[in-house]
Amino acid sequence: MSDDAINASAPAPYPIQHIFVLMLENRSFDHLFALSGIPGIVAATSANTNRYEDIVYRFESGAPEQLPSDPGHEFADVVEQLCGEGAQFSKGRPYPPIDNSGFAANYATSQTEGPIPPQADIGDVMRAIDTRTQAPALYALATEFVLCDGWHSSMPGPTWPNRFFLHGASAAGLDHTPTDSELAEWEIFDGFTYPRGSIFDALGEDAWQLYQDQTGALSGRIPQVSSLKGIDFFDVDDLSHFEADLAQGYTARYTLIEPNYGDMIHQTYENGTSQHPMDSIAAGDQLVARVYNAIRQSPLWDKSLFVILYDEHGGLYDSVKPGTAPPPNDGDGASAKLNASGFAFDVYGVRVPAIVVSPWVAKGYVDHTVYDHSSILATIERLFGIAPLTDRDGKAHDLLPLVTTSFRTDCPGWIGS
Repeated sequence: MSDDAINASAPAPYPIQHIFVLMLENRSFDHLFALSGIPGIVAATSANTNRYEDIVYRFESGAPEQLPSDPGHEFADVVEQLCGEGAQFSKGRPYPPIDNSGFAANYATSQTEGPIPPQADIGDVMRAIDTRTQAPALYALATEFVLCDGWHSSMPGPTWPNRFFLHGASAAGLDHTPTDSELAEWEIFDGFTYPRGSIFDALGEDAWQLYQDQTGALSGRIPQVSSLKGIDFFDVDDLSHFEADLAQGYTARYTLIEPNYGDMIHQTYENGTSQHPMDSIAAGDQLVARVYNAIRQSPLWDKSLFVILYDEHGGLYDSVKPGTAPPPNDGDGASAKLNASGFAFDVYGVRVPAIVVSPWVAKGYVDHTVYDHSSILATIERLFGIAPLTDRDGKAHDLLPLVTTSFRTDCPGWIGS
């Protein structure tokens, strides 16, 4: 569908004409915001605990700037984190009962992401950052605009299937981090294919734009979105062009921005801007400020909606139990190769932070609505008159109820980090 077709078929009844999304990496809501002091949020307290080998790990402050090792977050890891030590998923059976009790046990024993941590570090997954001082840009935007405390990753598992949900309201059955051969197939040959296409297919090539932060580690400059069929590496522009592009007749309805993922070759993820738990919080916070400032200073500010998201929780503790989710019902469970667990994609993943920024949303509002990444697609589709791709985005809550009729003149003109 072309940009003209979108305009002709469904003139948007809202002032929003441009949606921007920045998706960062692997942080849970409680880890980033539980101790922020923001009133009204649903958040963990010191009463929330996990137990492992007769040691009680309380939720508390003091999260390190960088974790010494990467917590597990593959499908089997998240089953244990959500359902308790030793819990397993059985193909063809319902997801086990959830009580969020296994995060410490999984961090202490899982080797899916590398060596297990020293015993003294096990409690790191139960700790929160000081948002006001460690992530000042995120804190500023959360308090100046809308903080969503009911946003969940789309499935209880790792980065790749959750990012695929952002692009197509489905993971086409993928329940794991892709193998090297799968990545090579998608990146070099055929591309990852959705049974019903991606949001980029639905919008049409004139209506979207892709960027990645090209600062930092060279090996972190591989955009995940380029794995999709119909999109390649050269479709993703350097974020250094973002400010100038916005100032010169920018027409894209939907803009996706990816961070630099850090040193992926050695799997340290350092020197990136994604906020991966083994990398700096500060660099990602600076990226948040950079993107906000560019949109804020552009001619598009008065018709924009900017959403800051995290793909999944990265193994870090969260206190809210994920609920049942509408399966995509697009044939996503048909591939035994991609869906080794037999998961039906009928349960949300762990809760993640989300901030909705616009001069058309309320200041300092905490939204308790249950969202997942398909809510971005639902927002785009309902705003621009596009049919849903799957049952997941068709039934998802969108962000349009947050858009008010009052244009705010008190939004920060510039934020630092």
